[in-house]
Amino acid sequence: MKTLAFADPCFRNIDCVVTIGVFDGLHRGHQKIVEQCVETASELGCESVLISFNINPKMAKGREVKLDSLMSASAFEDFLAEKGVKYHCIIDFSDDMSKLTGEEFIALLCTSYRLRAMVVGSNFRCGNPASSAGPAEIEKLLSGYTSSAFLKVVSPVLYNGMEVSSSLIRRCLLTGDTETASALLGRTYQVDLGKEAPGSSSERLLYSIRTLGQLLPKDGTYKTRVAGKASDAPTSNPVDCDATAVISGDCLALDLQVRIKPDRLFFL
Repeated sequence: MKTLAFADPCFRNIDCVVTIGVFDGLHRGHQKIVEQCVETASELGCESVLISFNINPKMAKGREVKLDSLMSASAFEDFLAEKGVKYHCIIDFSDDMSKLTGEEFIALLCTSYRLRAMVVGSNFRCGNPASSAGPAEIEKLLSGYTSSAFLKVVSPVLYNGMEVSSSLIRRCLLTGDTETASALLGRTYQVDLGKEAPGSSSERLLYSIRTLGQLLPKDGTYKTRVAGKASDAPTSNPVDCDATAVISGDCLALDLQVRIKPDRLFFL
């Protein structure tokens, strides 16, 4: 998979099936959309393109409370590659971008990409809130700006009668309900630790939550599993072990059963 800027000129010469969104956490609903994008691209003999944002537009404009991401950038890229996405394109969200109407955004998309199809969720909207476009409007706009591109709308995924969403997962984590958060994600909630060098206090590893850049559950003690590399072995073979995570204020403390250099922390 290649990661490129949103308006990279190569896409004017490549038949594309595109999906667009924030995709924070890549939960079960997101996965359904991504899988449909990859499947449609395969059926049409096109390249699958996922377009995301460098920051969450709703949080940037104050329409949602600013919170850390549900997924690290490296884990996000790994997951897209596993799903078979060919290109990940990132929109550098700016004030000018935020002012585009829904029609202007679709026009920009159609002039920047040789579009064959677009795949979105049923709740998707693009453009500033005062003049945004949802699936019904996008379908009409595509027919006006392209000769053959069509729209596929993916229905929501439900869990216990609730629509799976990033905001619901955040609420679960902020109340300490890691079990429901993982069920909504379709995998165990994880935090990337690999880029941070922890401090230590006796047998504990200490991390500053502020520097991790991911949303952690509310203060409390959690059963977790840590994946990483053995700290006292000559080789760098991956290992994992059970750990107790204690979250308090701005600190994450890990009590490990064996000596290990942690890469990722999984909340069981």
